[in-house]
Amino acid sequence: MAKIKHQKSKGHFAGVPAVVMQHPDYIKLGYSARSLLFELALQCYGHNNGKLCAIHAQLIKRGFGKGSDTITNALRELLDANLIVCTKVGMFGRGKKQPNYYAVTWRPINDIKGFEMDIKPTNTPPRQFSIELRLVTNDKAA
Repeated sequence: MAKIKHQKSKGHFAGVPAVVMQHPDYIKLGYSARSLLFELALQCYGHNNGKLCAIHAQLIKRGFGKGSDTITNALRELLDANLIVCTKVGMFGRGKKQPNYYAVTWRPINDIKGFEMDIKPTNTPPRQFSIELRLVTNDKAA
């Protein structure tokens, strides 16, 4: 049998783990929140979880509606579902425009050199979706 040679992907992979997508917190999300979650996952390179942002002007170019309420509501929905956490509150005024920064909760929050967050970096993910999903599944079976 001939061996199949696989080429290494040269691109960046952006995804949400299946265990997160099977969790009730994800299933309850609206479409805008799900889309925004994937946009945040796209920004996550494995060393910058905690410095992800949802900037309106950038998201319009990615297909989000022109109304900022869509993004604001989607962010609120993701925060309420604890699928993301705010790592640094932005600042507006006095000539400064700094966005809020976020981290996805299925990956550890990274210690990012030169970037001060309002919360501490973590060695483990803030949420353990596989354990939570097992508990939810066991509760339904009982």
